[in-house]
Amino acid sequence: MDPIRFMLVFLISVVALVTTKANNTETDDVVWRERALQARQANQQAYEPNPHIILNHFNRHVHKAFEGYNSTRRGLSKHHSGPCEATNPIDQCWRCDPHWEKNRKKLADCVLGFGRHTTGGKAGKIYMVTDPSDNDLVNPKPGTLRHAVIQTEPLWIIFAHHMVIRLSQELIFTCNKTIDGRGAQIHITKGAGFMIQYVSNVIIHNIKIYDIKVGSGGLVRDSITHYGQRGQSDGDAVSVFGSSNIWLDHLSLSSCYDGLIDVVKGSTAVTISNCHFARHNDVLLFGASDSYSDDKIMQVTVAFNHFGKGLIQRMPRVRYGFVHIVNNDYTKWEMYAIGGSQGPTLLSQGNRFFAPDNRNAKEVTKREYTTESVWKNWVWKSEGDVLQNGAFFIQSGDPHHKFVHGPDYIPPKPGQFASTLSRHSGHLKCIPGLPCNNMSTPSRKRLMRDFKRLQHDPPAGISGAPQDNNIMLWNAVIFGTLLLSSPDDTPWDGGTFKLTLQFTEDYPNKPPTVRFVSRMFHPNIYADGSICLDILQNQWSPIYDVAAILTSIQSLLCDPNPNSPANSEAARMFSENKREYNRRVREIVEQSWTAD
Repeated sequence: MDPIRFMLVFLISVVALVTTKANNTETDDVVWRERALQARQANQQAYEPNPHIILNHFNRHVHKAFEGYNSTRRGLSKHHSGPCEATNPIDQCWRCDPHWEKNRKKLADCVLGFGRHTTGGKAGKIYMVTDPSDNDLVNPKPGTLRHAVIQTEPLWIIFAHHMVIRLSQELIFTCNKTIDGRGAQIHITKGAGFMIQYVSNVIIHNIKIYDIKVGSGGLVRDSITHYGQRGQSDGDAVSVFGSSNIWLDHLSLSSCYDGLIDVVKGSTAVTISNCHFARHNDVLLFGASDSYSDDKIMQVTVAFNHFGKGLIQRMPRVRYGFVHIVNNDYTKWEMYAIGGSQGPTLLSQGNRFFAPDNRNAKEVTKREYTTESVWKNWVWKSEGDVLQNGAFFIQSGDPHHKFVHGPDYIPPKPGQFASTLSRHSGHLKCIPGLPCNNMSTPSRKRLMRDFKRLQHDPPAGISGAPQDNNIMLWNAVIFGTLLLSSPDDTPWDGGTFKLTLQFTEDYPNKPPTVRFVSRMFHPNIYADGSICLDILQNQWSPIYDVAAILTSIQSLLCDPNPNSPANSEAARMFSENKREYNRRVREIVEQSWTAD
């Protein structure tokens, strides 16, 4: 190509590139302006002009849930081995259902507070994320998280297996999405965070987000019909920007470049619940600019969260708006817990504030860039809070101000219950087929492993699983057709024999109590169904798991020990009259067909 022609082609290419970029920018402005306008209208509709309705609704549910929780605790021993512990109304709505995986969308019925109308992707299909990569930002690969969140239809997004996802740039959501991390360990880390911008109706549930970095920006697809140039992202874990009806629940958040959660630009109808925050400076920012007065419609509920180790400030820090901070557990902030400017309304109810040892940081509250003559008129109220280790909360506003008047007023659950209500905050380890319970003791963790093994590699002729809401009490079945090492003419053939296994917190150091529920006739089975088996007594070892226990009992049926009888009649008959013994066993088998 001659030099003149080359230069001409080069100039045409440059002009085309510049024109294309200008057109993209212009298109981006139009698209985002339209989204901002639609979001502003949605935010206005989501705003609750009578917030006392939300306060009463929330507190009523907490009182009701706590009564139910206490009823399950009565009569239990010091080492609790009873039903699933769901200690607040949001968790009680879904967590103790062992079939949560088959009814995932029930979660959308559980939100309380200002975000209570959030349904996420409930109206849509299930989308399974199968690929943790994030390599193509303009044309995301199907099966990736980025491909899921840009779809126009409502989606309930779940994960095929454990994943560590490093987002190359911020993850931009469309409306009506749920990210549901239950059933897998989902880590969002070492890359960019979540951007919920100018949308509505989003749920993010049960994932870990930490070590989030600043995204450099670039071309990023934000819907199936549009992509555009994005600037540098802030490095927040989750940014809620000009959006409404947002619910963030059971997230574990720590160590991000900027904030953990930002709620800004006129966002409203937001609930942040059951989250665990740790190792961070600027934790929660609600309203980012003193000049943006549209944040006056901001309404946020912060409930049942645990503010843990290594936090410095902003839990939250608020501009304008109304924030209900209720039944949270605060542990040793370094500067202050709750701050604000521009006259926000803050109602702190039923929280526990445990101050740091630093005598200069005992105050819960901090009014920023404002004189007392101004902030004394802001409505900041503390009701039912527990203040420990020298913590103190400076209230302001009319001392006679009441958020709710008259006989309809429902007080909060007091702060001494905040630790209980937030006990299971953060990411949960949910296993299909079991209640989504935090298995915090060694025995419960071991039983979870036992259950996984039975699910993935069950011995022939055996099944077993915990009862609906109790990991410490199992139901099991041994099928006579598949007895180990049994001859073809075994009298147990065709039977279905039910057992229960009751574990204690001493398991696996001590064996469970095992009994047949089905009627049995066997030399080594007592009349009450309990079993005379050496591994359940003096030969027990912690190496035995549930599968080994059931396999040993399975073998015992066809290979009894008449010299150590639990049923002397069966032992004598087995030794002296095998034909009659077999007839009696066949009667038991036939009864098992019709037993409940």
